Amino acid sequence: MTLFRFPYSLFPQSLRSAVPIRLVRPLHPARAIMAGCLLSGLLGAGVATALPVQPSPFWHRFIHRFTGHVTDASLSQASGTTPARVIPSGPGSSPVGALPSQARPDSPVLSPAPSDFTDEDRQAELTLSTALTFMLPRTLAPHTPQELCLWGMQSLLEAVPPLQAHDTAPSASFTFTLQPKTFFTPARLTILYNHQPLLSERTPGRDDVTGWSHLSLRLITLLHRNVPRFQLMSDETLLNHFLNGMLGKLDPYSRYQSPTPPASHSDSVTPDSSPATAPASVGLTLRRTHARFPVVAALNLNSPLWDAGIAPGDSLVRLDRHSAHQLPLATLQSMLTGQAGSQIELEFHTQDGRQITRTFTRGRMEEESVFPDSTGRYPVLRVTHFSSHTAEEISQYLSTLLPDTSPDNGGLPLPSTPASSAAPALPGLILDLRGNHGGILQQAVMTAALFLNHGVIATTEGRAAEANHVWSIQGGDLTNNAPLALLVDQDTGSAAEVLAAALADQQRAVVTGSSSFGKGMVQVSTIMPNGGHLSLTWARLAAPQGWTLQGLGVLPQLCTSPKGQFTLHAQLAALREGHSLMTEALQKSRLIHEDSPDSARHALRQVCPPSSPNQDDMAAILALFASPQAYHTALLHLPDSSSAAHQTAASAP
Repeated sequence: MTLFRFPYSLFPQSLRSAVPIRLVRPLHPARAIMAGCLLSGLLGAGVATALPVQPSPFWHRFIHRFTGHVTDASLSQASGTTPARVIPSGPGSSPVGALPSQARPDSPVLSPAPSDFTDEDRQAELTLSTALTFMLPRTLAPHTPQELCLWGMQSLLEAVPPLQAHDTAPSASFTFTLQPKTFFTPARLTILYNHQPLLSERTPGRDDVTGWSHLSLRLITLLHRNVPRFQLMSDETLLNHFLNGMLGKLDPYSRYQSPTPPASHSDSVTPDSSPATAPASVGLTLRRTHARFPVVAALNLNSPLWDAGIAPGDSLVRLDRHSAHQLPLATLQSMLTGQAGSQIELEFHTQDGRQITRTFTRGRMEEESVFPDSTGRYPVLRVTHFSSHTAEEISQYLSTLLPDTSPDNGGLPLPSTPASSAAPALPGLILDLRGNHGGILQQAVMTAALFLNHGVIATTEGRAAEANHVWSIQGGDLTNNAPLALLVDQDTGSAAEVLAAALADQQRAVVTGSSSFGKGMVQVSTIMPNGGHLSLTWARLAAPQGWTLQGLGVLPQLCTSPKGQFTLHAQLAALREGHSLMTEALQKSRLIHEDSPDSARHALRQVCPPSSPNQDDMAAILALFASPQAYHTALLHLPDSSSAAHQTAASAP
């Protein structure tokens, strides 16, 4: 019996863990020579894997005779991603699973991998590792650093700047190969640029944040140094492409925003220029009506006019002893502004017949989000977004609309008039949420508390423990259960949808308009070491009855969409007779959950397709308020939130 042994030190590192190779039966001399050649070739293949190049095709096939062919499925399992063995970019990509014939095994890498990063490189690497550390426990579904970074790399290679007319640089194409770990070879990532090796390196462990951050920055640095179309892009620009490509794979709302660059020397202030600052004012917005004098349309929450008893609807008679009768509205608004701390004298005629003349001091006013109006005898509050003061603004306006309240007591009912025994102070109220993209979720919850006595407003569910929350309130309906209608359209989203869904589920308001946007996800934000801003989706929103808003939105109880399944006339006629044509669609929408198919959401939205505001919106609400039977039918045909769990359990398949 002939025994062949090779010194253990001659084996490459990748093969030392294998059992020593022994041939245990007699070999013909010719066969012995062939075996020796094969083993020496195998040793050569093992040494080759330590270099930043691919093994030759012959030994590649020989190794695969022992390890089996690498399939897309096995690669997907190894990487934790969709099959990513070869991801071509550009028209000159190589065929899947093979090195192009133009790339010889001994082709040099364009540039050696950078062993020393610059300060900018280190800052980018720290930013990436911080982003991964922040994301991993908070994403809606679990992901590994390997999976996230492979997404970022693929997106970065696809973000090749377009060829300009005067650009003579050759077009760029990339081939992205991830070879999983086998019995003989370690896992390796290879990227070819125009059929030449750009990067070939062993991959870190799947959960190695530091290793994948470093490897990703190696790629960014090589692109920046060796690929002409990337050389004019900074590390921060490439990192922006990388992170947003990674986040874009998670959901439509996660994003990374690069830090705002410092002002250049050319942007500095010179003695001949001064920084532009918004003028100070008294927080008063006017509008023209058929009356002789302009009337107060809106007051800023911090306006000194609140303390003087001025309210929307009062008339401005004089401004610094100039009559407001004939002055154009633009001129009046301009006269109301000036230097901070300056004063202006205003004379008002209030709606109850009083005359108020006072001197007010101009100041800086915060941005407003609530604007009052009216249609017929019904007040309208248009909420453009949910800022940090929106609920307080709405409360202030309600205090001027309710005869039983006063601005001095915060809008609460007077002790002499209990809310439970008082008649409705308003004939009806309209909250206009059309075009409201959302904002601060807490402010939407606080706004709901102004119209409800108690109840659940929304729930948030995520993988991180701190993302799970039940938003419930113990408030007090400031309107004494006055008829309430909400206007929504295709652009009503996020926090505005939470408010609409809560008031509908709690049988407090009739939602009117079209299907809303359908954003039912919550983001958490953080600042990166480089000053960039990372916003990550970490929770899903659910309405009080447990249905999810994402992809569905809020279906109105009274549809005004021009392409709706039912005409407005038919809906109003049915409501007056005591039934609703929207009942079936609305009840089905309350059964939508996270795993419901997109087709189910789409079918429900087509009952009242998303649309822009139209002239039927306000007319529909006026007709609804004019018929108490129609209003209560639209309001009460849905089950209240206390029976939602029973209904969901009974209706679930």
